[in-house]
Amino acid sequence: MKMRKIENKLYADYVSDHIMMTYPWMHQKYSHYSDLVMMYRNLSKIFDKNNIRQTLILPEIAEYDHELISLLKPNVETINYSCDDIWIRDYYPKLYFDGKCKKAIYYNYNGYGKQYSYSKDNNLKKIARMHLLGIDLEDLILEGGNLEFSSKGVLIANKRCFIKNNTNFHCDEIIKKINLLKNEINISETYIINIDSILGDDTNGHIDNLVRFINDETLVYFASEDKSYPNYKLACELKKQVNNILETSHIIKKILPIYHTSDDIFIKNKKIYPYSKLNFIATKNCYIFPSIGTNADTLKNDLDQLNLGRKFYIINSEASLVENGGLHCLTTNI
Repeated sequence: MKMRKIENKLYADYVSDHIMMTYPWMHQKYSHYSDLVMMYRNLSKIFDKNNIRQTLILPEIAEYDHELISLLKPNVETINYSCDDIWIRDYYPKLYFDGKCKKAIYYNYNGYGKQYSYSKDNNLKKIARMHLLGIDLEDLILEGGNLEFSSKGVLIANKRCFIKNNTNFHCDEIIKKINLLKNEINISETYIINIDSILGDDTNGHIDNLVRFINDETLVYFASEDKSYPNYKLACELKKQVNNILETSHIIKKILPIYHTSDDIFIKNKKIYPYSKLNFIATKNCYIFPSIGTNADTLKNDLDQLNLGRKFYIINSEASLVENGGLHCLTTNI
């Protein structure tokens, strides 16, 4: 019996020309709100410059302020909806392409184990369902920041997030359910790493702080050679597991380290926040990497050495980090 060839492809960030964000109106009461809005403005300018379409989710008009006006441009589409928080990467469905149009993988979201309000965020998918057909995994609680994949069908995730959010299932059951997607989508290889979260990360170890694709055949990963760096041991263990992926995969040909040192710790008001250079935005035309403090020059030199294959930008990410997330977290590729 001849096997049916599945043409449907996972929609990788680095082939995307469209970014969606949730406007941070819910953070107006905080002192860093104006810095957060400035970050959104800077991102919007970069997207505009690189021909990346933009969609912004806005609440009812009475709930946001005049600073929004400077963000809106003719090429920014808007959706009226009030979210609980800005981390749209985690609560918006993941997309795939069936050769004719985009479709969605729908799942449930619960505010990182009910740490935060989440009902509005979880219900955003109802708006997506008005426009996107798709596949249901709604008996699982997932987060988009823990699902990293290439357009060649390689999926990478961190086991610890699965276990934390799905107490009714053993990890093997969760992976089995995800692998059922192979009946509809071309998933060639699945790799589940098992790594602690970096300091300050309240997600239990999202993959987008640890391992990312920059093209079909190349991974970059969180690395360190600084023994005084608090995440050093984590980085050493991650290196072993990423090397195992390279040795096993028939698709991934190269792995590249992005190094972190003790200068890459972000502390404010005596609290450590989860800074990772891996939490970057990828699009078909550019990358946008997060910096903190004065590390932008060092980061630029490191990225120049990697030969990423397309232009990249670096912007300060401290305004989102004090809310416990990075650039990748507050955007989603659609």
